[in-house]
Amino acid sequence: MLPGNPQILTCPFCGKEKEIMSLASGNTFGAELWSDNKQIAPMLPEISYVQKCPHCGKYYIKGRQAVKYAKDGYCFERGLLTFPEIKEAFAQLAEEGFIDEKEEINVRMMLHHAYNDYYYRNGDKKDILEDDKKLFRENGLWLINNLITDNVMKAEFYREIGDMESAKNILASVVVEDDFLKQIVSSIRERLEINNSEVFKIQ
Repeated sequence: MLPGNPQILTCPFCGKEKEIMSLASGNTFGAELWSDNKQIAPMLPEISYVQKCPHCGKYYIKGRQAVKYAKDGYCFERGLLTFPEIKEAFAQLAEEGFIDEKEEINVRMMLHHAYNDYYYRNGDKKDILEDDKKLFRENGLWLINNLITDNVMKAEFYREIGDMESAKNILASVVVEDDFLKQIVSSIRERLEINNSEVFKIQ
């Protein structure tokens, strides 16, 4: 990983600036892949698609901003959001309206991953709030219906939102020959048998 000069973002609401990390190069060596299709790569760190202004607290999509860079120096701030922050961001951005479906998909995937981070992936188990469970289910169904075409991934998302029967029905007709994919399907089926909806590490 080689960091580049910091990116400078301007808040579209208050006009104040903040710096975030940029990468001159990176790689996926040592990356973790999870069953919800999240990749965690230490040498290719994620820079948040949605940023929060540290001055006014509003949220905005990074890709809508003009690209500007500081002349020198480094910055390791990535603007990563917690699940409670992403819930706020999603509500704000949905009310404002997305420019296109790609934006909505990216924000909804952030929400899906952040829920799994918050309740499962980060190792700090919490009692799941009913409102969060409802939001996660509604969001997962939207992703299943509007994004996911692969049947194995579709079954996994049904499992994660707690719809075990739909996941089982999909997997019943899935035929896989690839050994790696067979392991994933087997791991999903094992968890379906015990009604486990937790995300799991694939590699």
